[in-house]
Formats: sequence, C-alpha cells, structure tokens
Amino acid sequence: MNKNKTAVPSPNTNLSRRRFLARSTVAAVGVGALGSTLLSPAAWAASAIGDHASATLLRMARDVFPHDKLEDKYYAQVMSPLAEQAAKDTDLQTLLKDGVATLDEQAKKRFGKVYLEVATEADRVTVLKALEDTAFFQKIKGDLMMGIYNNQELWPRFGYGGSAWEKGGYINRGFDENDWIEGV
Repeated sequence: MNKNKTAVPSPNTNLSRRRFLARSTVAAVGVGALGSTLLSPAAWAASAIGDHASATLLRMARDVFPHDKLEDKYYAQVMSPLAEQAAKDTDLQTLLKDGVATLDEQAKKRFGKVYLEVATEADRVTVLKALEDTAFFQKIKGDLMMGIYNNQELWPRFGYGGSAWEKGGYINRGFDENDWIEGV
C-alpha cells in the first residue's frame, strides 16, 4: 500500500470531517443553550408555577435569608425540589401561586409596584413581615432554612466546621477560641 495515497471515503459515507465538525458545534451550542436555560436560577420553577412566580420566589428567598456572597444557584437548589413537588401537588402549587399573588398585592398596596420591582431590601422585608405568619411564608422559610444551612458545600462559607461529636466534641477543637461568641 502506498503511504502517500489519500483515503477515499466510502460511497456510503455522506459526512465529511468539515460537515461533522459543523454539526457537532451546532449540537453543542444547542445543548449548552438548553442546559443553561433549564439550570438557570431564574428558571428553577417556571414550569410548575410560571416565570413571574419563579423569579419572585427566588427574590423572596434571598430576602428571607440574605447572604450577599451566596450565588443564586444555592437558593435555586433549595427551591427546585419545591417546584418539582408543586408540579405534582396542586395544593402546594396553589399555595405558591396564591402566596406570590398576595406578596404582589401587599407590595402594590405599600409601594405601588409588584414585589420584584420594589427596589430596596428593607422595603421588601416590610412586605414580607406582613406575611410572616402565613402558611406560604412559613413553607418557604422552612425549606430554605433546612436547604441552605444543611448544605455541606456551604458550611465553610458560614464558618461552620460540621458535626463534632464523632471527633470528640467542640470542647477539644477550639471552642474557647471563638471570639465572636462573646458578643451573643
């Protein structure tokens, strides 16, 4: 066989290298765009409760447990199972949709705009305080509290070293070196 001969494509092969690369690139871009849409923090619950309610609940989550250095994805990770459950549970779906509607009504009454459009966190907190005894608020707060503070990935960012009982407890692991406890 002559090494200088170029390979001749088989008659059954309709896909050239250039065509393969072009199609692969288009497919990769399409999958990337679809993936970024499905996984974006703002779209976490859109299919179950709609875009506006999804964005409102994410804003509410950040206002209930405000950690400026935490990315939206951590809040969305907590809220996503709630959205999945709402897709199957009409009572929960109603609770979330009605809760967002009430949140918007309260914001309009106080500031003349929906909750998402209220500019300052302090003003949004005023709206939230009016709802803090409702089942809606308690559901969101409870899911967030467990989801954010039980997320081991976030523990180092909060300065929490995790469970200590299996390591002999905190008394032998620097408990008395926590200067921030004195102010409590």
